[in-house]
Amino acid sequence: MTKTIDSRFVGKWKGSDEGKVIPGQINFWMMHRKINGTFEIIFETHYEDGTAEQFFETGNWYVIDDVFYEYRESDEQTDAYQFEFLSPQIIQFIEINSDNENLYIFKDYKLIEN
Repeated sequence: MTKTIDSRFVGKWKGSDEGKVIPGQINFWMMHRKINGTFEIIFETHYEDGTAEQFFETGNWYVIDDVFYEYRESDEQTDAYQFEFLSPQIIQFIEINSDNENLYIFKDYKLIEN
């Protein structure tokens, strides 16, 4: 099992959980995956009471045998996802081994850089 950096994931991406994970909140993110296997992400959470908060995380990402892995330094946790490129600009992720009862599926949309 060799960790690889799949260049299709490199770049700046945006996404949202569309409020499907935790009732009463919607999460948005801007992800920057780098060719060296590191990432930076800004999360913005909007609550139904109208408040919002942002937080920043860093970590590492890689692919092993068609599974995408993301290690977040903040909670020292690695998440694993099946993935499918719906187009070169859209990736669908499906979380593997989640403790959630509901399957966590989301999409990242690549930002066009000038």
